[in-house]
Amino acid sequence: MTAAFPVKSNILQSSMHLPPVRALALSVAAALAAISAAESASAAPSNVRVDLESVSSLDPARAQTPDGEAMSIASAERIEGSPEDELHLIGDAEVRHAGTVLTADRITYVQRTDEVSATGNARMSREGVSFSGPSMQFRLTSRSGSMDEADWEYGPRNVRGCAKNVRFLSGDRTTFEDVTLTTCKRGDDSWYISMNEMEIDEYDQTASGTGALLHFQGVPILGTPWFAFPISGERRSGILTPTYGMSSTRGVDIAVPYYFNLAPNYDYTLTPRVMSKRGVMLGNEIRAKYYNFEGLVDVNYLPNDRLTSEKRWSAHIAASYRWDKLAFNMDYNRVSDDDFLTDFSGSIRESSEAVLPQDYALSWTDTYWNARLRVTQNQTLRISGVTTIIPYEREPQFVFNGYAADVGGFELSTVFDATHFTHPFRMGGTRVVANQTVSYPLRGAGWFIIPKAEFMGAWYELEDMSRDAYYNGRDSNPSRYTHTLSLDAGLVFERDSSYFGRSAFQTLEPRIYYAYTPYRNQDDIPVFDSTVTDLSFATLFTPNLYSGYDRVSEANQLTAVLSTRYIDRDTGLELFRASVGQRQYFSDQNVRFIPEEKRSGALYDPYYAGINDPNTDVRSDLLGSVGARLTRDLYGSATVQYSSSLNRVVKAKTGVTWKPDNRSVLGLYYRYNYSATSTGIDGDNIKQIDFQMQWPITERLYALFRYNYSLYRKKPIELIGGFEWLDDCWTLRFAAQRYTTAANEEETNFFLQLELNGLGSIGINPLNELRRNIRGYQSTNPLPTATGPYDYYD
Repeated sequence: MTAAFPVKSNILQSSMHLPPVRALALSVAAALAAISAAESASAAPSNVRVDLESVSSLDPARAQTPDGEAMSIASAERIEGSPEDELHLIGDAEVRHAGTVLTADRITYVQRTDEVSATGNARMSREGVSFSGPSMQFRLTSRSGSMDEADWEYGPRNVRGCAKNVRFLSGDRTTFEDVTLTTCKRGDDSWYISMNEMEIDEYDQTASGTGALLHFQGVPILGTPWFAFPISGERRSGILTPTYGMSSTRGVDIAVPYYFNLAPNYDYTLTPRVMSKRGVMLGNEIRAKYYNFEGLVDVNYLPNDRLTSEKRWSAHIAASYRWDKLAFNMDYNRVSDDDFLTDFSGSIRESSEAVLPQDYALSWTDTYWNARLRVTQNQTLRISGVTTIIPYEREPQFVFNGYAADVGGFELSTVFDATHFTHPFRMGGTRVVANQTVSYPLRGAGWFIIPKAEFMGAWYELEDMSRDAYYNGRDSNPSRYTHTLSLDAGLVFERDSSYFGRSAFQTLEPRIYYAYTPYRNQDDIPVFDSTVTDLSFATLFTPNLYSGYDRVSEANQLTAVLSTRYIDRDTGLELFRASVGQRQYFSDQNVRFIPEEKRSGALYDPYYAGINDPNTDVRSDLLGSVGARLTRDLYGSATVQYSSSLNRVVKAKTGVTWKPDNRSVLGLYYRYNYSATSTGIDGDNIKQIDFQMQWPITERLYALFRYNYSLYRKKPIELIGGFEWLDDCWTLRFAAQRYTTAANEEETNFFLQLELNGLGSIGINPLNELRRNIRGYQSTNPLPTATGPYDYYD
């Protein structure tokens, strides 16, 4: 039988003893109870009409009585007594009130105390939290009570446990005595946290406890007198998960971060980091976020390095501000000494950084134009054994860009750049550039033709010319004007075909590009920020062989590229692609990167050592690339650059990737680069084999491996190996990494991480290194996402 009654109200008759019958749906029960109440209050008409309606969402207000009190819904196989005194629900009993559901073999409700006593398989659930035990007492209105020998579960975070005693202090606070906590399934105690006491505050969405001890595989491994964690995605102050590891340069490395949640929009993290070979470093990170501003300050300070007996520090400041069309960005980086990154970084990428940017920019963006005022400085690190070039600094740079996509069919692009270059040892100066481009694109379904004209002027005002023997005494105000005419055209042919039995269509895509730029002598113009561009399929369709504005190459050249693709007709997936291309020169390339006198002799300038002039042959190197999906899981690709003048391959990249399943990937790659001007095994000469793997050994054990070997040096450049054990509620990762730093020193790091699903991790996180080293690496166990209001409706 089902009955509905407001708490502390006389609705049901004083005595009931009815045959067993199960409750119907909640809405029907409420309607029948309302009819019963109306009949007991006054004479009811002979014809009672029940109106049911369909609604798109539930309205909590409709679960209340006319005076605003929460309605209680009771059901059982047998109901005895009276709600004015005591109501007994016998057999599969259930009471629902204000989102709380109570079930038991027998439930007794006492009107005077507003208390529900449940015995026999007692269970209470509300908003994803459930408690089960032999018996319980609970007050409906205040939502307070207790349960002994309880099993509990918090569905939104997949957390469960048991407790000797649970007390419901109010609708939002619950305390536990002798409690355990885990995210493992019932019957699996691979890991759990035991606490003397724990309190869950559903209003603040936090949980805290005392005497916490982490058990893993039955062995206690970590303890703390106080323990706290959020039960939602909101941030909370407290100790974050400690990290620990080992390094050949730092020794045992342990960090214990403490997080201060100062406000919803700014916070602070203090991280004491103990290194057995170095000392104690203090990490400080401050983050702030407002409506149109974001900022980050990250400072690390080591008062006394045990190996160098010096103070060591690093600073990183990042900020961005945006208001309507105005924006400001800042990226500031600085370290105390040249070896800081090599000594304290944990990856080959960070340890190889030689130039730390200090960039400030103020910009305005409109519909058809934008402008930026920028200051670019840097700190250049002099790493032992490495030749470091100190770049020019821009103090300041102003850039204006304008663009109009359709002006009577024409496409217009305007660039104005004014930059003042400074250098601590070399000549500097101011450069002003004006560049105007006009094109008239013509496009059809299978073709395009784009004629384009570009006009560029550059004016210089040089300073400190006495620092350069070649430019000393020359014109301090050189200038250059150039114009470029180009024509870009292509066709796309398509036909029905097949690819190893799969229905597909094949394309044939020829493309030609012609560019003409007259010769301008530029020996009187210094090079501030230009360099020779690498040859690629993208640069084949550009007229200038140099990047930047300090050099404009002479051009009378034609580029031809032929491409073909196979595309799956059903899915649109690209199954195969291949391209071949080359540039033909119709005149000599007379524009040199630097004057010939600066390459040797008394005027030799080592600043530009290693940068060669562009190709002066009749044609460029031949480029070829191919990529094929050999099977559903196997993909291969190759890119080759062949020099006809040297009669040899000068660059090559090839690779095969096999990924048959999630978290299963094998990759074998080869990289080759030849430079005629480099000598020995260093410089630009590269010959490497790279093997990468994430592979299941068993259903739960995965091997992790990367081996990057230099055939020139006959030694590994980077090696990482380890394993990953994936269990139902935890993951264990171990990895050892060894690499050669920019100073040609060997560095070894160890990573050990225990990830407890849904709670956090212990140890040093190797995921960033694994993702960087193993292409296609996949981690597991994402945190649960936000839940809806009815995801755990009981």
